[in-house]
Amino acid sequence: MKKSILALLVICGIYQTADAQLEYIHSVGVGYYYSPVDNYPALHYSPRINFYQLGYAGTFSLDTRLSFGYFAEQGTYAEEDYFTSFFPLTINFNKGNGATQFSAEPSGYYVGAGAAMNNGWSYYSNYGPYITTGVRFDIGELPFDLNGGFMLDVTDTRSNFYTVSLSYMLNMYR
Repeated sequence: MKKSILALLVICGIYQTADAQLEYIHSVGVGYYYSPVDNYPALHYSPRINFYQLGYAGTFSLDTRLSFGYFAEQGTYAEEDYFTSFFPLTINFNKGNGATQFSAEPSGYYVGAGAAMNNGWSYYSNYGPYITTGVRFDIGELPFDLNGGFMLDVTDTRSNFYTVSLSYMLNMYR
């Protein structure tokens, strides 16, 4: 019985310590996505969970940038049009502005790596390792994020994928 209570206290203590490290930040924005197969503008939503904090100025986080767009090619023999989606999942190192909800620095940056999948609905799907980097800055009191990324396509299509986007960061500076 004593061992069970001790184990429960240890688990609760670990959870409380881990919970203190977790922080949820998200953003919305627009982007442009390019590959030899297609290129399109898109809207995206970017949830991020900071899971390890290095003071108020640095964090490690689990990020994604869920993007949805519409590809239309008119005036050619093929005349294709279809919905597209892009789903990266990365672990990022964040520094400065936007690293935490309370970061007060005027600018910041992040770098990360992971995996991504690009899907042209009912036409193709490709995936591969993904790297991302970006800068965060304030315009007045509004926090923004400028991002760039690259996915190395490991499928048979061999169409590497490039991304660039601008986001407005939500739930910052509570």
